Amino acid sequence: METLEKTTYFNRHESMSSETRTQIMDLISDLMITERCNPRTVINMLYGTFDGYDYSDQILAQHTLLNSLNDGGNTGLVSQILDVADTISKYPRTSEPNNNQF
Repeated sequence: METLEKTTYFNRHESMSSETRTQIMDLISDLMITERCNPRTVINMLYGTFDGYDYSDQILAQHTLLNSLNDGGNTGLVSQILDVADTISKYPRTSEPNNNQF
């Protein structure tokens, strides 16, 4: 029987700094103009962090995208993506959404 990965959340208002929010918005902008690959999945995950969804593990699992960016000379962008995912992975987690978006 296949098991589904349980979604985890964090309280964005308590955990995420304005610096991290700015870094995420900059990453989204940079990924939108990337011609090397199709980064929509990671962009959606990054947007989801603003609602308190913890996608850090899923972002780190995007090997094809990260390798494609690296091969295209975007090592700085990959480094920033990894930094954000690492930062988010350290936030306190909960298994229940905390209505961060409202």
